Amino acid sequence: MTTAFIVIALALIIIYAGPTFLFICVGYTDYLLERRRHMMALKHVVKRRSDEL
Repeated sequence: MTTAFIVIALALIIIYAGPTFLFICVGYTDYLLERRRHMMALKHVVKRRSDEL
């Protein structure tokens, strides 16, 4: 009886948290891509500045 209750509770959590979990994953991926783009831009600026010196 207890095992069935736990399995049903986990299933409900997964069903209702699915979209939220998807949004979190997409948001984190977007954050990582933006951070990578920012780091590449900084790297380009530093390289260009060192070439001028």
